[in-house]
Amino acid sequence: MIDLHHLQDSLQNHLLKNPSDIQTAIVTSDKVPAAKRLAIYGDAYRLRLLEALAANYPILKHHLGEDAFQEIGENYIHSHPSCYRSIRWFGDKFAEYLAGDKNSNYPYLAELAQFEWHMTLAFDAADTRLVNIEDMATLAPESWPTMQFLTHPSLHRLNFVWNVVTLWQALANEQPFTENELVMNSNPLPWVVWRHDYTIRFYALAEDEAWALDALIQGLSFGELCAGLCEWIEEQEVGMRAASLLKSWIQSGLLAEIKLN
Repeated sequence: MIDLHHLQDSLQNHLLKNPSDIQTAIVTSDKVPAAKRLAIYGDAYRLRLLEALAANYPILKHHLGEDAFQEIGENYIHSHPSCYRSIRWFGDKFAEYLAGDKNSNYPYLAELAQFEWHMTLAFDAADTRLVNIEDMATLAPESWPTMQFLTHPSLHRLNFVWNVVTLWQALANEQPFTENELVMNSNPLPWVVWRHDYTIRFYALAEDEAWALDALIQGLSFGELCAGLCEWIEEQEVGMRAASLLKSWIQSGLLAEIKLN
């Protein structure tokens, strides 16, 4: 008798197109032979993965169309077999896979996929208490230079060369968007994506704000953040700019915790 673990391994190998002896363990008949039964199961497995991929990348699928998305999806399934217990995470390497296709006629697809995937991550991220303006009012003035912040778990910083966010917005709102409207920038544009009040939000960052938010994520103190902003802002105006950014991040729900040293 074949043990359960061996059966599971054999079926998995069959689904992943690896050598397998699973057919010998499948009931067969003249009407539905074992090979056909396995083929039916294999097709159902593949289609379920395609459904999961489409659920994570609905706008990308809408943009490509059913046939093109299925072709790309099946190639992805073959090169990146599902390796998680939960199907929720299938497609986590899709943007990376698309970026690696140097022969693609659609080089912006990787960034569109990256944007969609991080929106799903923001949606699924854990919730937490947010820093509010009242919290800041209770801080002693001498604690400001050394204070640090933790961002909300849903926050992600992204950089895009292509105007894929504009493309995504047009497709999501069923507005016309032609390939002539696609723009490749000479330098990546910084974006932030997060969840606030059960809504996924995103916006493009100015260069100094992008640096400041990255610095905050990396654990720099408020004083260090102010010093770094001097690259863009006059020294006498840095404090006002830093305070303005901090207020905006708090009101937008980007910050989860104040760390005092």
